Amino acid sequence: PADMPEGVAAFAEPLRNRMVLPIDEPPDELYRLITHELVHIFEFDIIPRGVLRSDVPLWVDEGLADHLAGVWNPLDLMMVRDAAVSDIVPKMTEPDEFFGFSSPRLPYNLGHAAFEFIEAREGKEGIRQFLLALRTNVIGGGSDAYQEGLGLSAEEFDIEFSRYIRERFQPFRDRERAEDYGTDLAPDPMRSEFMAAYSVEPAPSGELLAAVATNRKDRELDIILISVQDGSVVRNLTPGFSQNDGYDYISIPGARWNTVPWMSWSPAGDQLAYFVRKGKRKTLIIRDVVSRRIEQRLDMTTVDEPESPDISPNGRHVAFSALQNATGDIYTIDLVTNEVRNVTNDNFADYAPTFSLDGRSLVYLARVNGNNKLFRVDLETGEKLQLTFGAHDETAAQFIDRDKIVFSSTAVDPLQPIDPDVARDGNIFNLWTLTLSTGALEQYTDALSGNVSPVVLETIDGQEVAFVSYNKGNYGIYTTKVEEPLYMVETSDFGAPGLVMDFQAPLSHTLIRDNSRDKGRFEKMVLEGRPPVNLGVTNSGDLYGGSSLTLTDILGEQQFNVYAASISEYRTMAMSYVNLARRLQWGTQLFSQTQFFFGTPTGLSYGLFNRDDAIATTRMQGGTIFGIYPFSKFRRLELSAGVANFQEQFGSPQLQAASNQVQADRFGTTIF
Repeated sequence: PADMPEGVAAFAEPLRNRMVLPIDEPPDELYRLITHELVHIFEFDIIPRGVLRSDVPLWVDEGLADHLAGVWNPLDLMMVRDAAVSDIVPKMTEPDEFFGFSSPRLPYNLGHAAFEFIEAREGKEGIRQFLLALRTNVIGGGSDAYQEGLGLSAEEFDIEFSRYIRERFQPFRDRERAEDYGTDLAPDPMRSEFMAAYSVEPAPSGELLAAVATNRKDRELDIILISVQDGSVVRNLTPGFSQNDGYDYISIPGARWNTVPWMSWSPAGDQLAYFVRKGKRKTLIIRDVVSRRIEQRLDMTTVDEPESPDISPNGRHVAFSALQNATGDIYTIDLVTNEVRNVTNDNFADYAPTFSLDGRSLVYLARVNGNNKLFRVDLETGEKLQLTFGAHDETAAQFIDRDKIVFSSTAVDPLQPIDPDVARDGNIFNLWTLTLSTGALEQYTDALSGNVSPVVLETIDGQEVAFVSYNKGNYGIYTTKVEEPLYMVETSDFGAPGLVMDFQAPLSHTLIRDNSRDKGRFEKMVLEGRPPVNLGVTNSGDLYGGSSLTLTDILGEQQFNVYAASISEYRTMAMSYVNLARRLQWGTQLFSQTQFFFGTPTGLSYGLFNRDDAIATTRMQGGTIFGIYPFSKFRRLELSAGVANFQEQFGSPQLQAASNQVQADRFGTTIF
């Protein structure tokens, strides 16, 4: 068991054959996540991890899992398209080449593309041969896995893959690049401690943008205030470590990433709302942007995984999305009474609420029929209306005025034919607007990579839209005016309200509750890894070596540890049991250790013995018991007690007798 960061949606382990994953994603995305992690289990079986001579490249493990899941996420495809067209594809055979990119998902995504390249070149059999060659290579046999499995050297593989990916995304080279939108307002990573602005929110005055960025110095996320005029960092709103403010870290959405908002300004422009992780739950923070003081802390005890806060026009309520019984809904919380209300209360996964300008309704995202679509709900009547249609995805919306919203969408002009290969590799988030009263849709960007997190800026030059764009491996902030659309269509051109069908997995399983039971405390204990075997010979001809093993259950709650080591005839042994099943963790240990050294502790030279005869030993035997009770991630109470017996003596009986006599003569007793 270990602390996992929020960016880790799930994981599989090679030693216990277990997968750990949430059950709170929409059914179709959860199915693909299960498929992804299950592929890892098979990978661990094909290439054992307990006897490796060298590591398996990250892009191999994660790329194959994404490839067999069978679906490209628009944000993942965006990174591959950007790397291909920008000619910054790293060498896949050199892991260090992935440093310098803002997203840790790049190895996943390029690995996904690499396995599509292998399948296109060699077929599915080529993938199998490559994995088997990699297996032989990493356990100590064979030579180059690329040569054995694909008939290419490592250098040739990099060249061929780079050529494949550049040709595949050639049709997108003439699309709009981030530089076409003007100056990047995000902090310069070469001149600032901040990099990669992921999500933005405009101040009501239009002079500042709040942005969530990575602080390389503190190695955590911070919220910074950026000048709209020149992009300079006016203030770090969350300086220092988050622990100093009473929480663990700033919370981020899950798989939705920056397609949904992360924070919200108050109408008066003096406060900012955002969610943080505090222990096992999340807390809504209302922070004064002038004094940096936290005005309110609202612990979310009745819902799980809240995200995307939006403060109402009157400043009294905050809308957000959250889970209850593993179902995502839209909620509001009263900042005066702390009352939490479920607004949507349906079976769909709902996200990213945005208040209308009059505060009487909310526009939000709901995942229906495998896509994220925009809906509107009346806060008084609860009536819902679907706003967008089609087999593409939308992101969170913001109101431009009372009748128009701006959002990002992967839609393309439905009235124009599109090449199947372009459709497959496109799926690009662009800026769109929707007039609510007429259903008129207008597209304003035609990006190469993708434009997300659009927000409305009221500047001295008029109304603009700021957004986050991915360019050359990093996220930047850009602005554009919504004046002349590229395309104009109607919502009806993409479809109309119809039957909403829940996702049906290709395989189904019926849970028979009568067969379920509590796991036994010591049930299914397994070895945690291959026990190491160490053996050597000293320059004096003495043998030394040792080994250790750990037995644990599938949850890692019960652990038995054994350690044994020896040099010559001097041995060390230890046995321990650790119980991690509850918050109070405890354990016990028994040990016996014999150490040797050369010397005469009395400081006298006897003259009758050589140095080899002056071997002395210290034998320590005993046991300990300990307990650990954590109060938070950073503070805990530790208690321990134990008994030990120490015994020191010379190995030579004659030398020990002489030493005892000297000690008795000088000190009146033996002290060694």
